Parts: sequence; structure tokens; C-alpha cells
Amino acid sequence: MFRLQQATPRLWVTPTLIAINLLVWVAMMAEGLSPLAPLGSELLAWGGNRLQETRGEPWRLMSATVLHAGVVHLTFNMWALWDVGRVAERFYGNIQFLMIYLLAGLFGSLASLFFAARVAVSVGASGAIFGVIGALLAALAGQGGRLPPALAASLWRSLLLFVGISLFLGFTSGVVDNAAHLGGLAAGFMLATILAERFDWSAYRRQGLWRALLALVSAGLVARGIWSLL
Repeated sequence: MFRLQQATPRLWVTPTLIAINLLVWVAMMAEGLSPLAPLGSELLAWGGNRLQETRGEPWRLMSATVLHAGVVHLTFNMWALWDVGRVAERFYGNIQFLMIYLLAGLFGSLASLFFAARVAVSVGASGAIFGVIGALLAALAGQGGRLPPALAASLWRSLLLFVGISLFLGFTSGVVDNAAHLGGLAAGFMLATILAERFDWSAYRRQGLWRALLALVSAGLVARGIWSLL
């Protein structure tokens, strides 16, 4: 029987992230923001990402990832996070999964500053979610042979279909921040090439800590370099 490790841990990061996003949305509604289409100025006041403000308030790079431009945006992102997050959390473990999610969100916001967020307010968890998808694609590319063939093939199809449709809609709709999507996707994939997966439990226990530290330091240096270009 296929097992990722000797005992599957409780998956708490994915539901916690979803709960945080939902609580922020509820707080926004309690303050009178429209549940369908809040104004850009309102999202900016809540911590949205826009170059002019983010240069002086870099915390917006992360606060923007828990804000959503209406209930449809929120629902789609939380469905996607629930769908891919549970798989990635099993592949990488709780803490490494959280690292992938947060850093991918950071790099998605940074990428947006060179495109949509130069003039508009960018919000949403999709950059972080695309990072999770990137990490899953990296795991499949490097360790997919350890999975049952039918499972690996199903994951490949569903992930690539999701990415393809999302990017197509982004390029054709004019309101989707594809820069954040691509920035998060690339960050998640690259981080996952450094991090240890749990396919080999003994190797994960030996290498997990130092590889996680290497990924964190590498991400910090790259993020600093990108920030210097703004």
C-alpha cells in the first residue's frame, strides 16, 4: 500500500488558512464593504497591494493575500486551496507547506508590482495557491514515479488543466492578475526543488531541516533582489 510516511499527520494548515481568509472577509463585510464588488479604494485601505503604497508599507505584500474582491473571488480561491492544499500538505508536511504558501504569496505580490499592481490594487490568495500547485508539479516531476501511476496521471491532468484555464481567463478577462499567478507558480516550483518531500520518510527526517533553511535563505535573498529593482 502506498504511504507518504509511517503515520499521516493531522492536516491543520490548509483549514487554518481558509479560516483566516474567511474571517478577514467577514470583518470586511462587517465594516460595510460590498460582498460582491468592494471598491479598489476600500481594498487598498484594508491592505491591498499597489506599488505607490507598498514601497513605503511592504507589509502589504502579505496583507493583500488574505483580501478578496468579492464573494465569487473568495469562493473560487478557497475551493482551489482546499482541493490542492490537502494534497500538498501531505506531500511536504505542515510547516514546509505553510512555508511554500506564504513565500509563494510574497513572490506573487512582488511580481504583481511590475505589472497590474503598478497602477491598480491587487488582492487575493491566488498567487499563494499557484505556488502550492507549483510545488505539487515539482513533486510530480521529481518523485512522481513513487506514486501509483493512476494517481500521478490524475494529478498531472487536473493541475495542468487548472493552470491552463486560469491563465487563459487571466489573459482574456483583463481583471485577473496573472503576474501574481505566474510569480507564485514559479516560486512554489523552485522552493519545492529545494525542500524535502515525505515520499522517503527516513530521508525527509535527515534532510528536512537543513533543506528548509536553505529554501528560506534563498527565498529571502531573491526577494531582496527583486525588491531592489522596484
